[in-house]
Amino acid sequence: MTNDPPPTNERGGGDADIAMVAALFADPTRARVLLALADGRSLPASMLASEAGVSPQAASAQLNRLRRGGLIADEKSGRHRYYRLASDHVDTILEALAAAAPTQPVRSLRQGTRAPRYAEPVPATTISPGNSAVI
Repeated sequence: MTNDPPPTNERGGGDADIAMVAALFADPTRARVLLALADGRSLPASMLASEAGVSPQAASAQLNRLRRGGLIADEKSGRHRYYRLASDHVDTILEALAAAAPTQPVRSLRQGTRAPRYAEPVPATTISPGNSAVI
């Protein structure tokens, strides 16, 4: 048995500031930005602004908050800065929140043509031996 100290988060001792992180997830614009990044891609701010339905200036402010909160990371490539989720933990939290959240009604053609993130998996179709259909 070792006398190792209990684990703490990366930012130092004390209790985790759950309310601060929860507030970052609670804002609808920031939630849309995080969901846009949930598929693992790195996206530029202009694409994230479009996904969130806000101006580039509003997206930039939200991206800065998410970055300072440790939920996203950025990488500069040439003239552009690409954003991605900071860790798999953020994706896990998004997935858990999506499972607990009610679905929102589709209010536009754009929303209706997007593939839902964290949707329930479609059950596989069973094919009987006499059925020659190809799926």
